[in-house]
This record gives sequence, structure tokens and C-alpha cells, in this order.
Amino acid sequence: MNIKNLNSSVKDIYINQAFEILNFFKSMIIEVHHIGSSKLRKFPYDCDLDILFIVKSYDDVKNLADILIAEGYVQIDDFSDFFRDDMVIRRTVDGTNINMIFMSSGSRKKETVINCTEFLVFDKNYSDNLKILKKAFLKSEITEDEYGERKYRLFSMMNRNESSEGV
Repeated sequence: MNIKNLNSSVKDIYINQAFEILNFFKSMIIEVHHIGSSKLRKFPYDCDLDILFIVKSYDDVKNLADILIAEGYVQIDDFSDFFRDDMVIRRTVDGTNINMIFMSSGSRKKETVINCTEFLVFDKNYSDNLKILKKAFLKSEITEDEYGERKYRLFSMMNRNESSEGV
């Protein structure tokens, strides 16, 4: 599969999955965002598809879990330290892991996540740094813990730049 097909395939999977969840919970979900490295054009590595769902309240998030698990989704408890207070549900479609992150609209992290994705999309320096990091991890040049730590530092740097630029 070439990169062009991968990106269009990921886009189709994103749209289908987002609409499926929206149909289930249209009264609870107020925003949907495609986040993470799968949103980058020409990202040369297989990666999970991350979708951020913003819900009205955290109680809504807790209520979603049982329904989605009953439908065959799997709740992920160790997805990322950054998302430890949020609910992450996973499903695999056509060999792609889809991580659906459910976050309350009151969460202070929402803008941070969206801003990091925008930096990756529009700033070649950040996207190149993420590609180098992911390549090192996939080649086993760094451990999963080191990958997580370095990715966290990269995203923290993006947020410091966002704060100083007032973007």
C-alpha cells in the first residue's frame, strides 16, 4: 500500500468511525477531532488513528464505556499518562487500531491536544522530529518508555511555543 492510499484509507476510516460513534451518542458529543500522527500527510509509518471526542460532561464519558464495551470495543487503561484521566476505547478496523479518546468539554487539556496536532500539520520541523522519533522506535533504537518520554517532551515544546506565540 502506498502512502497516498494509506492516507485516504485512514481518512475514510476516521470518517466512518466518527460517524458511527456520533450516531450512538449524538446528544452527548459536542466536538470531534482527528488528532495525532495519522493526520499528517505523507507520514511514512503505520500508526494508530486517534480520534478525540469532546463530550458534555465526564458523567457522559463514564456512561459511554459500558455501551461501547457491550458493542465489542475495548477500554484501554494504559494508553498514555497524558490521557490517564480520560476514557480511551479501541477498535481495530482493516488492520488499523482506532483509539477513541473521550474527554469532557471542561477539560483543560482539550486545547493542548488540538494545538499539538495543528503544530504537527503546519510546522515541518515538528512533524520531521516526530518522524525521526517514530523511526527510531520502530527500528528498536529506543525503548517504548524512551519513545513516550521524548514524544512528551516534543509535545511540551509545542505547547510552550503555542503559549508564547499566542496562537
